[in-house]
Amino acid sequence: MTKLIPDLTESQLDALESPAEAKVYRALRNQLPAEYTVFFRVGWILRREDEHAKDGEIDFVACHPNAGYLCIEVKGGGVGFDADAGEWYSIDRFNDKNPIKNPISQALRAKYSIRAKLNEQPRWQALGIRDVVRGHTVFFPDIGNPKPLARPDMPVELIGSLATLQHVKPWMDGAFAHWRNEDSSQTPIGRQGIRVFREIFARSFEARPLVSAILQEQETRRLRLTQGQLRLLDFLRSHRRAAVSGGAGTGKTVLAVEKARRLAAEGFRTLLTCYNRQLADHLQAVCQGTPGLDVMSFHQLCHGLIEKARQTSGTDPVADAQLTYPGKDYFDVHLPNALAYSLMLLPDRYDAVVCDEGQDFKTDYWMPIEFILSDSANSPLYIFYDDNQNLYSRARSFPIADAPFSLTFNCRNTDKIHEAAYRYYRGIPVDPPSNVGEEIILIEAPQHEQQAKRIHARVVDLIAKESVAPDHIVVLIAESECKQDYYSELRRLPLPRPARWIEEAPRTDGAVLLETVKRFKGLESPIVFLWGLDALDSSSLEELLYVGISRAKSMLYVVGSASTVTSLSAP
Repeated sequence: MTKLIPDLTESQLDALESPAEAKVYRALRNQLPAEYTVFFRVGWILRREDEHAKDGEIDFVACHPNAGYLCIEVKGGGVGFDADAGEWYSIDRFNDKNPIKNPISQALRAKYSIRAKLNEQPRWQALGIRDVVRGHTVFFPDIGNPKPLARPDMPVELIGSLATLQHVKPWMDGAFAHWRNEDSSQTPIGRQGIRVFREIFARSFEARPLVSAILQEQETRRLRLTQGQLRLLDFLRSHRRAAVSGGAGTGKTVLAVEKARRLAAEGFRTLLTCYNRQLADHLQAVCQGTPGLDVMSFHQLCHGLIEKARQTSGTDPVADAQLTYPGKDYFDVHLPNALAYSLMLLPDRYDAVVCDEGQDFKTDYWMPIEFILSDSANSPLYIFYDDNQNLYSRARSFPIADAPFSLTFNCRNTDKIHEAAYRYYRGIPVDPPSNVGEEIILIEAPQHEQQAKRIHARVVDLIAKESVAPDHIVVLIAESECKQDYYSELRRLPLPRPARWIEEAPRTDGAVLLETVKRFKGLESPIVFLWGLDALDSSSLEELLYVGISRAKSMLYVVGSASTVTSLSAP
């Protein structure tokens, strides 16, 4: 059995638009011996047109190492030629006639165009083949008697027919013999010549899409607001106070921003606040220039108003809070209560407040949040939160009586990242995204230094070879207490210029961000490297994995020792 390229299955042959080509394909495949190599649907474009077709295609090219190549043009159904008009036509089973191209001319042009294409190639020239047997034929597999079709430019022995399908090899041998010179001056194409022929006309290749292209495609498919989320905004319009819960990637921050913007546009002096300073900086950049909207972290709010109270009243609200609550935590108790004291001295109020990542707010935070509203009981207050993302062990004593509204669709991550992150989620079920993504990549190395080198190698590859923008890459450290050790390991490894590392700063063009999982809560990045998991105990690991994994929108690399990555890959 001969080799046909491409090697089509029976179902693929049945799906061909031309049943005639499928008949000839099967006959050539099943009857020709192994020394033949047959190419199906060969196409080309010539550098110079000359007298031949600049571009074209032929149905089959059969090669034999002891001869050369034979071009075969296939036409199905009946066929006819009008000598007066000089036109060819096909005849279907209803006896309808339709004009077609001259099959003999097609085969003839293909023969010489292929010769021209071969001669363009240095690989062919290097073989030193002066001339090979080359010929052209036509095949009408639905016609019983080919003799009426014979012409001076196409003798009957070069015309394949229905009967030829059962005797392909003798017909093929006769065709090669017809085109062989009597003086035997031609050079056999040989096995090497057939290999070069294949490299030119049927070369296998694989061009994997750039990671940057994959990221762009996924971003265009990523849903920022689902229909359910749009309905939620309408729901919030008729509720002056509401809590909205949802797992990672369900669009809580997007909705919080949109709700704050709408409130400001409706004339409410609005505060958009959160616990995480990094998230607050991001929200400030997103909302910059929105009239009537202030964006800051809760502790930025505290520091600003406490300092204003000091200057206007001459008192020290923080000192008063420390006297009232001796030995308590400065950030969680003293500052919130100092803010409440300050508001008793100041007229500053907001018409509406929107809190993002509300699970991070402790009980003592809510009293000053209510005080800062122009009407502490009735002014609009909206809290967006994730019950599972409780890294800071904040209480859930929200000042909202109604049951929360739940978001149940992940519109941030790919399906693989969702599956990995939600292994550590405990809450109302969240539907996975429809965005199909890459498998999570596990990078294994025993020590920090080797792990850093492998992260660096991957980052360099993404930037230099995959055309990924550096600011689309974030390295997140789970073990935040030792973050500087991790940062320093990467800082000493240079990135391709002008890319650079930056630490705990707003994301900047051309810079790969180094951050901790805790500081990056509420944010996201197309590509995330999650590092620093080896030394963590199981009590803190699950929540860090949930948050860290879910920060990645499209691609995630998890870096650690063999035991760490093995435990993460286990079902």
